[in-house]
Amino acid sequence: MRTFIAIVVGLIGGFVLGIALSSMIGIISMTFFHEPMGIKFLSYYSAIICAIIVPVLDYQSRKS
Repeated sequence: MRTFIAIVVGLIGGFVLGIALSSMIGIISMTFFHEPMGIKFLSYYSAIICAIIVPVLDYQSRKS
């Protein structure tokens, strides 16, 4: 159950992180290049990556 909660937290946190990063990339690219740039589906990619990383870090912290 703890692993499932870690996966859900990773998904939600990664999605929010991806939205924030996408917004920052857009703002910076508008500032320097006067054209919006970004990575398509960045929030989904970061959600998947965080859903993998968070349970691994949780397992390592429980192990030690």
